[in-house]
Amino acid sequence: VICGLTERTTNKQVVKAALQAVCFQIREILEAMTKDTGITLTKLLADGAMTNNNLLMQMQADLCGISVGK
Repeated sequence: VICGLTERTTNKQVVKAALQAVCFQIREILEAMTKDTGITLTKLLADGAMTNNNLLMQMQADLCGISVGK
């Protein structure tokens, strides 16, 4: 669900919101894994086409507070 769209909302803002949603979903999964295992992650290794997006990788690292590599 994307809320708050107006006639002034740009494509760039919609794309950024989609990338942020991906990052928040991954953080939620990592938090559940940490809770279930008791293991705190210090690095996330990612693969796939989305890893070519440096902004996404940096956003994920910032949101999770860990380094993200390929």
